[in-house]
Amino acid sequence: MRTVVLFPTAGEAEAFRRRCPGVAYRITGVGPAAAAATTARAIVDERPDLLLLAGIAGVYPASEVAVGEVVAVAEERVEGLPERYADVYRPTFAVPGLRTAVSNSVARSGAAPAGAEVENMEGAAFFAVAAALGVPAAEVRAVSNRVGEPFGVWRVADACEALARELALLVGEIGSVSSQDRLPLRRSAGGVRKGR
Repeated sequence: MRTVVLFPTAGEAEAFRRRCPGVAYRITGVGPAAAAATTARAIVDERPDLLLLAGIAGVYPASEVAVGEVVAVAEERVEGLPERYADVYRPTFAVPGLRTAVSNSVARSGAAPAGAEVENMEGAAFFAVAAALGVPAAEVRAVSNRVGEPFGVWRVADACEALARELALLVGEIGSVSSQDRLPLRRSAGGVRKGR
């Protein structure tokens, strides 16, 4: 099974690259426009059976998710859109063994949680492109900080190491299945649902 892992930055990819040197990966750049463009380019160039978006995230204060924890994103929302235009994006490939979390895709850190547990900048754009082009997709995030904390106290290196460990396990499990076999992972029903 051809899996491609996308990371917003080279720093987020480094620990994974060391652990899984044979796995295809790309750097998307930070934010929704860069993530959408790179996701589309990866689909065209690589023809993957599965796309994974992986990176760090901030956790909202009321969330039970801990700094340093790795989560599978179960739902991605675009923060700041009027309700009538708000889409909710869901993975089309279920990641086993991780706590799931609802995430906000934000233009800048510190948005109101509105029911989300974590925030990032690329997830919704990634899911929108993958769904539009019919490629199964999932998102995995390692929590590096509490939303609102200054960058100097973020635990980026620790989060990236934790992310790499979980991704190595996941990619190993996926890689043990040929593309003709049924995946040992449950696929979720849909990619995009209008409204909340």
